[in-house]
Amino acid sequence: MLFFSQCLKLKVVNFDFSELIKYTNFCVVPKFPISGDDLKKFGYESGPKLGTKLKMLEDKWIKSNFSLDAKQLENYLKH
Repeated sequence: MLFFSQCLKLKVVNFDFSELIKYTNFCVVPKFPISGDDLKKFGYESGPKLGTKLKMLEDKWIKSNFSLDAKQLENYLKH
């Protein structure tokens, strides 16, 4: 919906919205493979530090084009 409203705002023409709708029917949204509970297993306690570390791991995961798995991300916790 946000994309559609942005297109209207920018007055985009000749855009095939049906293709976009088809894409949303089969696209898979990647699931971040680490949780706060996983970080707690490494000794992190609930709070700002845990949230900051989780965000750092998520940023690395996104920059890797969602290719890092949980084990690879856990390696960053050991450093």
